[in-house]
Order: sequence, then structure tokens, then C-alpha cells
Amino acid sequence: MRGQDPFDRTLALLHEATLDDTRWLDAACQLNETCRTRGSALVLVDGCSPADMECCFIRFALNGQRREDWERKYLEDYFPWDPRVARVLQMPYGELVHTPDLYTEREKRNSPAYEALLDTEAQKGLHVHQAGPSGSRVAWAIADSLEEGWTSAQVRLIHHLQPHVFRYLSMRQQLAEARALGTSLSGLLDSTRLGVIQLDERGRIVTANDRARGFLEEGAGLGDEGGFLHAWLPLENSELSRLLANALPSFGAQGRAGSMLITRSLAPPPLVLHINPVGEPQAECPGPRVAALVLVVDPARRSRIDPKLVAAALGLTPMESEVAVELAAGRTIRDIARSKGRSEGTLRAHVKRIFRKQGISRQVDLVLRVMTVEDISDSRD
Repeated sequence: MRGQDPFDRTLALLHEATLDDTRWLDAACQLNETCRTRGSALVLVDGCSPADMECCFIRFALNGQRREDWERKYLEDYFPWDPRVARVLQMPYGELVHTPDLYTEREKRNSPAYEALLDTEAQKGLHVHQAGPSGSRVAWAIADSLEEGWTSAQVRLIHHLQPHVFRYLSMRQQLAEARALGTSLSGLLDSTRLGVIQLDERGRIVTANDRARGFLEEGAGLGDEGGFLHAWLPLENSELSRLLANALPSFGAQGRAGSMLITRSLAPPPLVLHINPVGEPQAECPGPRVAALVLVVDPARRSRIDPKLVAAALGLTPMESEVAVELAAGRTIRDIARSKGRSEGTLRAHVKRIFRKQGISRQVDLVLRVMTVEDISDSRD
């Protein structure tokens, strides 16, 4: 990575952080250094209105450190009442807005959330958001500039970086939802929830897991042509070729991640392809070096127990029903918290509310109720 310009160093670290969550702070610090800012926050939100919005992921880096204390404090004390959240999500995708413009003059005097921004050096920051995976929205909150105000060069750089920042978070969440976050390259091949295709430096398929092989062989819009990945529709194959060329550039240039949709001839909705460059060779992978990773996501594939059915049958919120389904599947609070990017304390609070609503006190009773919903669902199929 030595010798790269700041933009390329930022991209390289974002690609690494996509596959290795422990690299996120390095990526965030490089992002702040490149943009000449004091810090930044990444947030992923589910829900369309203030009444049903859930913060599924938040990471805050300030002055070279991850501030988990501020993440917890914001979620617990400010998020439900911060008018900035709904206003950011009402902005056009990709449009930068200054933090002061997200508060009325009265709110600037009385809002605890706005006052707290002074401590995080973000009262003069910028915000931008975009669509995220599975109907969510992702937001990038950028703390105050290290320059005298925001320069035109900084604003241009942020515009150039924002698709890469959002793609990092979208891919990270896809891995989290597939319970594959932090999994090694070889371990990803064991995933049953994601199609995983590994490519060498020429774009030739090194290996693919069973789920990806199914997509390649069943006429799902993708194919294996002489050992190379191709899309059936000419326009989509041209786009795929462009993205692969970006991810696997010649002469050692920095690759760029990309995403696209693949039309299926028999079964909508389309598949989602994420292509991510792989930086350093990994000793755990014998044979040809893996230079790029292709994740194939099928939006139509759901867990056996539909959280929406559980929510309707048991009178739970969307997040409560997801937690109930995960517990019924045998996952621990720690596992669920990690996959959703939340604290164990937050998840335990959800479980307590579920117990209170159901009039129960044991996890086994909750599992039995969720399984009952599954039985009813199966009998209707």
C-alpha cells in the first residue's frame, strides 16, 4: 500500500474492512485523513418513519479512535429524538447537506442532540445518504473540516468517495446477514446463504461454493464460459466486464469494488452481485492467488421462519421478531449482536420486551411460540 495516493489507500482499506471487520478503524482513520476531517460516522437505518426507524449499525471514529462510548450514548439518549435523522433520510440520495441546515434555529438552542455534536466536533459537519441493502438506508456523517471551512477540493473528494463508502457498508451488512462477517476466504466457501465465487488476477474462476455453482448451472442469468464469469444478457455482460476490469486492473493499480443486478429468466427478483478486490495474498488459500471476490445475493431467499409472520402472529416489532427468530434458530445473544452490529445490552433489552409482551420468562417458551408460527406457515405452503 506504500506509494499509493490517499484516495487509493482509502479504497484499499475499505476493501480490506469489508472482509475483515478488525480493519474498519484503519479504514475510517484513512478516510478522515484523506478528506481532512476530524472524524466520521457510518449509520444504517431500517424503517421509513421516525416511529418505526431502527438503527441497525453505527460506527463513529473521531481523532483516530473508535468512540464506542459515543455510539452507545447516541443510540440510548439521542437517536429516538434527534430530528436530524428523519431529515437526512428525506434528502435526495447523494446530496451533501451541512449539519446546521438539519436543525431549526429553535432546535439549535434546545436540542440535546445538537448540543452533543459540539463535543464530537461535528456541528459544522456534512451528511449524505443512500439506499442500502434490503430496503435500508445508509448515512455518512462527516465531522468538522480541518481546513478553514469546507473547500471545493474536499467536497469533490467526498463526492468521489461516497459510493465506495456506501458499497463497503452494504457489502458488510450482506455478509453479516449471511452470518459470514469476519469469515476467511476459504471459510466463505462454506456459506449456504451466499453465492461465493473467487477469481484470480485474470478474472478466471478459481473456485465457487455450492450455492454459486447452483446459480451458474441453473440458468439464473450467470454462467461459466471457459472458466470465466459471464452474464447471459449482452448489456449485463458488458457491465459485468466493466466491473471486473475495475476490480482487477492491470499493472498493479488499485482495484475498485462494484455492484450490479443480474436478470433471471425464470424467477424474479434479480440477483445482486457484489465484486470486491482482495488485497494481500492469504496463506490459508493454496493454489492460485485470489484477487477478487464475487458475492451473489438472492433477495428472494428467506429464512425458513419468516420474521414478518412471527411479528404478525406474536404482536412484535420487526426488530423484536428478527431477534425471536434468531433465538429460535439456536443463535446466542452475542452472535445476534455481532451480526447486527449492536450491543449485547441492546439485544437483551429487546428480549425483555418480547418476554413482557408474551407474558413469559424463559427463552424456551419463546422458541416454542416461534416454532408454532413456523408450523402454521408450513401447513399453508
